[in-house]
Amino acid sequence: MVYLKAGGSFLTNKEKPFSLNFRALSSLARILREVPAELPLVLGNGGGSFAHTVVKAMRDKYGARSLLVRCQSTTRWLNKLVVDYLVLEGVDATSIQTSAIITGGPGGFVVNHLPVVMSIKRGIRPVVYGECVFTEDGYSVLSTEAVFSLLAERIRPSLFVFLMDVEGVYTCDPKKCEEPELISRIDSSNAGRVLKSLGARSATDATGGISGKVRSAIELSAKFRVPVVLMSGFNADDAVKALTGQLEDVRGTVVYIGS
Repeated sequence: MVYLKAGGSFLTNKEKPFSLNFRALSSLARILREVPAELPLVLGNGGGSFAHTVVKAMRDKYGARSLLVRCQSTTRWLNKLVVDYLVLEGVDATSIQTSAIITGGPGGFVVNHLPVVMSIKRGIRPVVYGECVFTEDGYSVLSTEAVFSLLAERIRPSLFVFLMDVEGVYTCDPKKCEEPELISRIDSSNAGRVLKSLGARSATDATGGISGKVRSAIELSAKFRVPVVLMSGFNADDAVKALTGQLEDVRGTVVYIGS
C-alpha cells in the first residue's frame, strides 16, 4: 500500500490565491497512468493556495463556524478540480470527502476507512485531502499528512511519497540561495540537525512550510517504520520509480527512521 501526496506547493501557484499549476496536474496524471494498475494506492492532495489562503489569511476575519464552512468549501473545490482533471486524463479516480470519514471524538479521531478500501478493491484511485474536520468542540485542521497517518493506522503502508515543486530537501532554500545541496537521506543520525536547520526558515503556509513537511515525514516514518520519499512531482519518471519501490534510482530525499 502506497500513500502518494501531491503537495499544495506542487499543484498550485502558492503566491497567487486559488490558482492551479496545470503543468503539475499533467505530470500527476502521467504518473498515475504509468504506475501499475494493480498497485494499491491512496492519493492525497495538499491545500496550497486554496486552503492556506482561507485558514491562514482569514483566520482572524471569521468566527469558528464561518471559517469551518469556508475551509471545507475551499478544500473540496480544489479536490474536485484535481479529481475531475485526472478523470478527464484517463485516470480512474474518485474523491473521498475527508470530513465525512474522519471526525473528532472524546477519545481521539474516529476513522471510517471502508470507502477508501472499497475504492481500491475496485481498481479506483481514492483521493483524500487535508481539510477542516468536525470535532466535539468545533473543528480541527488536518493536513494531508495527518489524514494519511490516521488512515495508515487501519490500512497499513509500505511507502509514502510526497510530490513537491523541488527535488527534495535542501541545505538552504533552493529558490533563494546560491549553492543549495540536496539532502539525499534523513535518518536517526541527522534528523535532529536537519530539523534545527530548517526551523530557521520562515513558514510559508498554514502547515509549517518545508520544516513542517520534513517533521511530518519523520513522524510518519518513525510511526510506521517505512520510507518516506520527498521529491519533485515534475520528474514523472522518477516518481513512477519511487512508487514502485525503486528508491535507489530516484533523485530526492528519502526519510527513513527505522527500528
